[in-house]
Amino acid sequence: MSTINPFTRTPGVAGDAFIDMHYADEIINNFESDISSKYVYKIVGLRGSGKSVEYRKVINKLSDKKGWLVYTLSAAGNPVSTLIARLSKESFIDDKIRKTTVSASGSAKADALIVQGEADFEVTRTSEVNTLYFSAEAELTDMIQKANDKGYKVLVGIDDIAKTPEMVKFLSIWGAMLLDDKKKIYFVCTGLAKNIEDFTEEPNLTFFKRSEPIETGPLNKYAIALMYRKLLGVDEAESVKLAKFTCGYAYAYQVLGSLYFEKKQQDPFESIIPAFDRILFGDSYDLIWKSLTKAEQELVIRIALSDSGKVAEIKSQMSHPQGFDSLRQRIKNKHLINTEERGYLKIDLPRFKNYILLWHSDELEE
Repeated sequence: MSTINPFTRTPGVAGDAFIDMHYADEIINNFESDISSKYVYKIVGLRGSGKSVEYRKVINKLSDKKGWLVYTLSAAGNPVSTLIARLSKESFIDDKIRKTTVSASGSAKADALIVQGEADFEVTRTSEVNTLYFSAEAELTDMIQKANDKGYKVLVGIDDIAKTPEMVKFLSIWGAMLLDDKKKIYFVCTGLAKNIEDFTEEPNLTFFKRSEPIETGPLNKYAIALMYRKLLGVDEAESVKLAKFTCGYAYAYQVLGSLYFEKKQQDPFESIIPAFDRILFGDSYDLIWKSLTKAEQELVIRIALSDSGKVAEIKSQMSHPQGFDSLRQRIKNKHLINTEERGYLKIDLPRFKNYILLWHSDELEE
């Protein structure tokens, strides 16, 4: 077994412990297809569910392919101006004007140099962006067309997207360009369900609302067990025990593997649970909890307190049971509960029930 820990907590990086969920393959195949009409993908899921890992796979694979221009943009910046700046550095963007400056005894007119006397002279040329462009939208559209004319497909990626005025403007421009069948443009982003839903309020972003969503689910439990056997050197029974403990949650898989790798060989598995709780609670569950409304928090607490998990029982204990159905759907959309068994609600995240009972069960209003 290697002496280097193969597990990582770095967002978007899976390292040697990577378990392929194949979401990226679907996106890449559709983007590369000449007959597919899917040009926009949203990778949606819980914080720590592996969204950024799949996103990064798409970006890296297509960046390495001939005929693709791939640009990753910040969710917090100005995507329109940033993309224009990035495109302007490409060799095929040649709409520049030249300024010629001459020092000493030289004089310049256009590109012809007339020298008087015998003094030394120096010519300096600088480039400026063509000021004939009348708007950022027009400039960006023209640059994209030039890239397409040179045989390039253009992919823009944004990790952890969130609604800002600048992002709304960018998506509006991108949507307008998608209406042009001659444009070869593609877009992929990741985001929490709540952040993706925020864009539905914008009337001019229909393409984004209707674009293909890929929801990240739990990792395959058999793949987790197999990877634990390979990287941790444990036997089959131990690997299954560890895999079940993660509940398929991608971040938990990495954290548990890392802690197990670093523990002393003679120490039992249970010895790493306190550290596991500290990391999951602080890095992930606190952020998840803060993203919930008060009503959503109440429902999650009621589910955690319920021994049976029966819907009827949980609903009867809610302070406003008439809003239960919509709350349940919202929590389900945020990937916090399992509703597969009819009439029952279950929390699937590892140790999340313990987190609720320890830190938030006293927050219910009497």
